[in-house]
Amino acid sequence: MLKRSLGWMTVIAAPIGASLVFWVAFAAMVGCFGCIDAPLGDPEPVAKVFAHWDPLACGGPHRVVIDLEDDGGAPLASSAPCSRGGVTLDVSHWGNYRGRVYAWLLDEPPRSVTPVTLTIDATVVHWQISTPP
Repeated sequence: MLKRSLGWMTVIAAPIGASLVFWVAFAAMVGCFGCIDAPLGDPEPVAKVFAHWDPLACGGPHRVVIDLEDDGGAPLASSAPCSRGGVTLDVSHWGNYRGRVYAWLLDEPPRSVTPVTLTIDATVVHWQISTPP
């Protein structure tokens, strides 16, 4: 009779013991990795620049290109058909950007090149530019 009850206790105790060992090991592992992991710093601010121009002043069909570069030399560029009247640029960080705005057609050199300077100091920047003809 004693032998039979020891068999049932083994059948019941073995899974409970294995589960207990697993969860203790898991908790210890999470605790160790948790103390090594450093919290992330605040993410850099991300901004959107909405560049606008007068689409009625476009003349013939062409694209308006905006080429900018930050103080560190990171490029930021976008283009759109002039008839659209605007383009959106996604900016990874705030700061001063310098560059140029120009009209462009396929297989032709840029024309109506205008040097520009833009300071991005807000999450959303509306930028009115003159329409390159």
